[in-house]
Amino acid sequence: MAFLFKSKKNQDRNLQSRDGPPGGSPPIQGAAGRIAREEKNSRSTPTGSVNSFDEGTPSPDAEKHAARRGQDPSQQMQQLQQQQMSDLPFRNNAPPPQNVNASLYPWSQRRLTFTSSIPSPFPRYGAAVNSISSKEGDIYVMGGLINSSTVKGDLWMIEAGGNMSCYPLATTSEGPGPRVGHASLLVGNAFIVYGGDTKIDETDILDETLYLLNTSTRQWSRALPAGPRPSGRYGHSLNIVGSKIYIFGGQVEGYFMNDLAAFDLNQLQMPNNRWEILTENTETGGALQGKAPPARTNHSMITYNDKMYL
Repeated sequence: MAFLFKSKKNQDRNLQSRDGPPGGSPPIQGAAGRIAREEKNSRSTPTGSVNSFDEGTPSPDAEKHAARRGQDPSQQMQQLQQQQMSDLPFRNNAPPPQNVNASLYPWSQRRLTFTSSIPSPFPRYGAAVNSISSKEGDIYVMGGLINSSTVKGDLWMIEAGGNMSCYPLATTSEGPGPRVGHASLLVGNAFIVYGGDTKIDETDILDETLYLLNTSTRQWSRALPAGPRPSGRYGHSLNIVGSKIYIFGGQVEGYFMNDLAAFDLNQLQMPNNRWEILTENTETGGALQGKAPPARTNHSMITYNDKMYL
């Protein structure tokens, strides 16, 4: 497609040419209050679930459902207590039960090889990672939150097609700053990033810029078209069908969205490129209620045969 960057032929992929210093962004404090939340004294709602039973006392719901099945409530409580105790072998370091599908779907682990003196970028969460690697097996990890307090804007590469080397990438031009909850795509040799929580102060406005990294030259380019465009957000999905990328849903603080916007990457270099707002956010009882998916965040969407499935 026309929007893809021209790849360098016979690109030198040796480690020395690819490794480089990180785009050192200072840690940004203050995101913990919005991102990390502690769950204290959590109890499920009293709907007859296991955790809502008071010890030794069956709930009315338990008695009702037991009666329908011809069971004595005390027998049902005994079964529920046995289910609650079923995780004891795991806590006592007993071997887990044999998984009959383990041979069909085996998991394996591969240790990353760090090639620089810079500390490991992990663990972190809320980072953007391309779900499909490049042809060479390259995986890009951008941004995210560390220790519930430090928001990062660095870019790392993992050579999954090689010896699992993991190192920071040095890039040119202005790329995305520190953020968490953003989304990314790898299309050809373009690593695309949109959205994320970029607020430092409560009065800040979230970034609405579309960022594209030429993975051959490692140069960032930006698109901020005039006219209507999707508002900054995090927890959204980012997909591509044909030459168009689609953004759906997400949130800003406690406001959740279900709008759908598209941008044609073939028009990226055109001076009149524009976002298309395909559907607006709908409130309860709106015109599209029952047709558009309800507002949501941190969802998953996949594409197949020119369709998107949520």
